[in-house]
Amino acid sequence: MIKNIFIMKPRTGELIFYKKYEDIFNIELTSSFLSAIFTFVKQTLKTEKLSEIEVGPFRFIFEIEKIKTDELLFALFSDRTDNLVELRNQLNEIRKQFLEKFDMDSLSENFDGEISKFLDFEKNIDNIMEKSKQLVSKDIENDLIKVFNELHTFSSFVISSALLTQTGRVIISYLNPNVLFEIVRLLEGRFISGNYRVNELISLENFGILSLVGIDEHFISVIQFKNNCPFETSLIISKKFSTRLQKIICI
Repeated sequence: MIKNIFIMKPRTGELIFYKKYEDIFNIELTSSFLSAIFTFVKQTLKTEKLSEIEVGPFRFIFEIEKIKTDELLFALFSDRTDNLVELRNQLNEIRKQFLEKFDMDSLSENFDGEISKFLDFEKNIDNIMEKSKQLVSKDIENDLIKVFNELHTFSSFVISSALLTQTGRVIISYLNPNVLFEIVRLLEGRFISGNYRVNELISLENFGILSLVGIDEHFISVIQFKNNCPFETSLIISKKFSTRLQKIICI
């Protein structure tokens, strides 16, 4: 879940805009922290590329925009288990709309420190977040849950299951959080490297047999089986499960 959104001048630490979803920390201290991170990366590591950093169970995601001789830093603060690809898309859309809405000259050498004019950008943020919220309707979700419940009573080999997007966004999940995190990171990495679609993946892990089946170009069904489940059995169950989900989603 997204905790905060920041737009700031990283060189000076001046906060241009922020949106707070959870009151976790002091906003001003956080902007100073982000400014220090930016300076460290630029001066010590000799690079201006700042993508994301993980701090305990949380993650900062960054986009930097050059404006003449200055920069703007766009940042999302979220749970570490949130989908990186989805968050990156949201942050890029925030950056795009902010640059279109406001005069960048007023944020470079002509910046007067007045940030009240940017408060209206909260409407843009709300629209961006609302559009990305729900991928399936509530009625379809209820029908999907019925299929999940039937799966769990059908076979004693099934430990848990989930429905994810091809990018790793969670639609429905009964998986252990640690298992879900590993799968999401796998899908994120594949997507970022150009593998945009999973057709079928089955592997033996220390937590059991893991089966991923692509439903279509958007969704993936996931089943976690016990270690003693025959591969052939897991494959048959996975394909039947995926087909049932497809009939509901693609109506």
